[in-house]
Amino acid sequence: MRAFWLTDIHLNFLSPQETDVFLEDLAAARPDAVLLGGDIGEARNVIGQLARIDDVLAVPIYFVLGNHDFYHGSIAGVRRAVDELCRLRPRLHYLTTGGVTSGGVVRLAPGVGLIGHDGWADVRVGDYERSLVMMNDYRLIAELANCSKQERLPKLRALGDEAAEHIRQVLPAALAENEHVLLLTHVPPLLAACWYDGRTSDEEWSPHFTCLAVGEACLEIMAGHPERKLTVLCGHTHSPGTCQPLPNMTVLTGGAEYGQPAVQRVFEY
Repeated sequence: MRAFWLTDIHLNFLSPQETDVFLEDLAAARPDAVLLGGDIGEARNVIGQLARIDDVLAVPIYFVLGNHDFYHGSIAGVRRAVDELCRLRPRLHYLTTGGVTSGGVVRLAPGVGLIGHDGWADVRVGDYERSLVMMNDYRLIAELANCSKQERLPKLRALGDEAAEHIRQVLPAALAENEHVLLLTHVPPLLAACWYDGRTSDEEWSPHFTCLAVGEACLEIMAGHPERKLTVLCGHTHSPGTCQPLPNMTVLTGGAEYGQPAVQRVFEY
């Protein structure tokens, strides 16, 4: 069993021909499953990109969405459209809305489970009040646009809390059934995993690149399961790094460059 992990592939930065070459090369590597960590495209093309991935790879695709996948659309609208696509294409599995088994836990291999959620930068890390960063999220995503910085704050925290609640529901069930669980998400769950150019992000940028609610949920749950192992797979920052906040919890942050999608890691079981 070989599961290929990719994140932040941004296929909208490639021509259709370049996308085909990338996917055909990926198919030639013969993955048994693909774990796709978000930022696949944008709202107006993410459905088509997912369908093309499914057509070319013809293996189970377990995925979450990233912030770019909602650009020029809405979070609710894109999620509904993706759910409908998954109903029509049984190899596509959107982990945020439940995965493929009851309770949202996927059995990747004996003793190895998979769960996931998009996550969201919940501005609980760093100094959101003083940060001058204006993410495109706040202009191009319907739920976050046309509001003040203060009006946006509770919306961002609610999105982080939604992701954390999902983790609190599915991670204990996954740990009960598996010795090792992979958590696929888009946004780094801790400042220590929010890498940029080889170091963690500063107080200006980290509010927009960390989902502390998910991180705290993972730390709390894993502290109560010292005999189990959790590996978090995230992206969003485009800079790679690894941190280990607990002896039984590792966070891998994937790197990325626009126009150069790549496999981050192959997990073999």
